[in-house]
Amino acid sequence: MRRELARNQLSRLVAWTGDDGPVPAAAGVVGVEFRGRLGHPSSYGLLMAHATDSRGVQFDIRSSPVALSVPCDEVAFGLTEPEYRAALSAAGLALGSGLVITGVGEGQAGSSVVVFTRLVAVLSVLLAVGSESVDDAELWATWDEPWRACGAPDPAAKGG
Repeated sequence: MRRELARNQLSRLVAWTGDDGPVPAAAGVVGVEFRGRLGHPSSYGLLMAHATDSRGVQFDIRSSPVALSVPCDEVAFGLTEPEYRAALSAAGLALGSGLVITGVGEGQAGSSVVVFTRLVAVLSVLLAVGSESVDDAELWATWDEPWRACGAPDPAAKGG
């Protein structure tokens, strides 16, 4: 299964299972890749995971020999930045169920805590209800409001 969701010329999400995405996904794993405006500090991220009964986020990341072509960026596979691990863990606390993250693709210039927090929210929705059950507008709303989609108050909101 592969599903591409283009918001506009500058932003798109690709969700996949199996060998249909930029990185092959093992059975039960769903991947999501975000590509945004070139040169923007929050323009790239790739996250792969499967659901688990344990609450929160767990990590079972294996290196991948796949090379991705991402204009204006260099992608590394694995979780190299400590703040990304912390952001993924924090975002996972707001989930009703859990995720086991099996793959991460970081853009050297274009990834950010924002991208990975939003990818956790989108991925949790896709794993909970399936890619075909979510329309484009609902998935982009999840991207735009990741903390609300996870059922938690937005930590950036005043008074919440």
